[in-house]
Amino acid sequence: MPKPSALNARLAAILICACALGAARADVARDTDAIATRHLVPTGAGRDIPAGAFGFLLIERPREVTLLALRGIGGRGRVVLRTDEPGVCLTLPVRFVAGDFGGESVSGHLAEPIHFIIRSREVARALAKGRDVVSDGYTVGAAMDMDADIVLRSGLEESFGFVINPGRNILGDIFGVRAKRVSCRRV
Repeated sequence: MPKPSALNARLAAILICACALGAARADVARDTDAIATRHLVPTGAGRDIPAGAFGFLLIERPREVTLLALRGIGGRGRVVLRTDEPGVCLTLPVRFVAGDFGGESVSGHLAEPIHFIIRSREVARALAKGRDVVSDGYTVGAAMDMDADIVLRSGLEESFGFVINPGRNILGDIFGVRAKRVSCRRV
């Protein structure tokens, strides 16, 4: 039977190797994402999926309502995501709600269009599978060069928390949402 110190040394060596392999795999995932997103992808939606991104969200006519200190924005739009197949993208309808404590009065009006860039494979997969994306679970930023999962391009400030809910209505929540394959081409 091996001595306890020899056994501890072997267990420590195994643990160090396992940690090193985990770190190496994480670097491979980042490299794979960089390869998968290296090209700009023009879409028929009037916006392009930029290099370094997996897709975008567009809410063209959101409504903003304030009630004293509470401020909320909601609307319907769509998400366009790149796929691994050249020339094929996915699109799906979404519902969007956001809110913060930046209100100052009681009012309601149309807000400027909301445009997000989706830089995370995890966010893109969640949306493609019909799962909600809540801002608290991801890194949200305003600059493309940050390590943000979601980049706010226009229509929303960083102070807002938000939920992206795939589907047009509650029937999408019950029966699921299917992403529609559409044509897009690489430049």
